[in-house]
Amino acid sequence: MALREELGFPNPIENAAHEALMSLVLTGTLLAKAGDAILRPFKLTAPQFNLLMTLAYQSESGHLSQSELGRMLLVNRANVTGLVDRMEKAGWVSRGSDAADRRVNRVHLTAEGRRLLKRAEKAYLAGVERVMGALGADERTRLCRSLERLRAALTRRNGKG
Repeated sequence: MALREELGFPNPIENAAHEALMSLVLTGTLLAKAGDAILRPFKLTAPQFNLLMTLAYQSESGHLSQSELGRMLLVNRANVTGLVDRMEKAGWVSRGSDAADRRVNRVHLTAEGRRLLKRAEKAYLAGVERVMGALGADERTRLCRSLERLRAALTRRNGKG
């Protein structure tokens, strides 16, 4: 169904760039809702799940600093601090000082966090396959390349590249 019809617009969307942007935003919102529904039974939010996944799969040493997590999760340090605080209280992560620099907090995935991630990840990946199954492998690859080009253009325009 065309975006215009999905949104109930009585008139055509005249600007194709605007329509593409609106389509991306709507799709992102729907994907976020689908992800939330998958994670809800595990009492996890998307940021919590992403933090667990990042610790499990993007850390060679089994831990990351809070600033590294902030960069990888695309959130600021203050948001990471609150997120880690809540997850530490739940027993999913632990925090400790860095041996080389005691000002740096290192975040570790706990055994309880690993167990939770294992269960949630299985459901999440099955959900991702269901959703992304609407696209063939070539379409997924083209989508990733197109979004990479869009992010690169945005980064250049914002002076970060």
